[in-house]
Amino acid sequence: MTEEKIYEVVMPKLGMIMTQAQLAAWHKEEGDWINKGEPLFDFESDKSTITIEAPISGYVHLVVAVGDIVPVKQTVAVITGSSAVLEVKSQPVQSEVKAAAPPTQAPSPTSKQAERVTASPKARIAARLKGVSLEGLAGTGPRGMIVSDDVNKAFAAEPTIKASPLARKIAKANQIDLSSLTGSGPRGQIVRADVENALEAESQTLQTKPAESVSSNEATPLTGLRAVIAERLTAGWQERPQVTLTAEVDATDLVSARNQIIAESGRKVSYNTFIILAVAKALQQIPSANIQLTDRGVVTLSQINIGAAVDTDRGLLVPVLRDADKKSLLALDEEFKDLANRALEGKCLPDELTGSSVTITNLGAFGIDAFTPIINPPEALILGVGRIALRPAVFNGQIVPRQTMVLSLSFDHRLMDGAPAARFLQRVVQLIERPVVLVSEDFA
Repeated sequence: MTEEKIYEVVMPKLGMIMTQAQLAAWHKEEGDWINKGEPLFDFESDKSTITIEAPISGYVHLVVAVGDIVPVKQTVAVITGSSAVLEVKSQPVQSEVKAAAPPTQAPSPTSKQAERVTASPKARIAARLKGVSLEGLAGTGPRGMIVSDDVNKAFAAEPTIKASPLARKIAKANQIDLSSLTGSGPRGQIVRADVENALEAESQTLQTKPAESVSSNEATPLTGLRAVIAERLTAGWQERPQVTLTAEVDATDLVSARNQIIAESGRKVSYNTFIILAVAKALQQIPSANIQLTDRGVVTLSQINIGAAVDTDRGLLVPVLRDADKKSLLALDEEFKDLANRALEGKCLPDELTGSSVTITNLGAFGIDAFTPIINPPEALILGVGRIALRPAVFNGQIVPRQTMVLSLSFDHRLMDGAPAARFLQRVVQLIERPVVLVSEDFA
């Protein structure tokens, strides 16, 4: 690899729904050597964290800072054959994930003119990496074409703050204005020590102030996954007239079947897997419940995809098991545990967290008997699962101790009436109370 050759590393588009992501961490610093296949950076979408490896060996030059929201296919770093520091300006990024607003007016003549700017491919790459606008730039190449030298001169004429990526990261996390610091690094670059010295000076200043002048009730804005959850739950509650039905389930045979499977196969099958499969089979038998409301109207879904809520450190994630009705109990259990583990580690791909027909949320592990789950848009149904506990119940005409649990089904009353929703819940109850139907494919 020669110095003239550069390789642009872009924010990947992983899945149909991904449009942007937050750069969560760099595994290398400016000018570090990286081998092909080594971790380069982590990015965080609204639901998962993914590690991206280096596509080629070389020296790393960082374009965006940790915490920036980067559109897909935008350059985040370049890999070159030289370790010399590139004075690369970050491209415009957002500080917070926001939905794009529709255009309010037609494109101006200047924007159309910008599309007709004549520039060499090398000049366009240099302009993109250095944040230099080609519009209005005078070209010195053939027939007025903008060449890389023109971009380099324009870049050198613009003021820029020279700081190492680590210094930028620390400064951003602590809200330190880099323009107020004097760099002690090479060629006046602001380095980590400069930022830490500024933080220490600020800390000493705070310690000399009266205690009452330092507030301990600072508000923390909703960002990232928490903001997405808040937005979706608000929409789910305000836009959907939801009703919740509850039913008590005799889970004695379910507990027995699970214990027998563990003894027979050595597989510790989750209760969640039984419920996931029961819901999938019920949707298969009652397809009128497998619906969503879209801009085009009510759509009956062709696939049966079940979302299973997982409590993580980052918030509630819902990995999706696709075509759940077509899989055996043991196969579904293996897939569910893999998705749940990757959700806990923040490694699910964006497409693995979307497209569910129904969501299942289980609070039984927390000792909860029943609750009112909020519908996850654009779904029409969500099933809440309570704990399995030994309770007095009427069985064969006598009051005896039985293992029971409560299911709570919330449904969108715009799309379903009470009777169809009740029939769907009734079928789920029947399948859970007769688990032999669910395990027949595994132990036929």
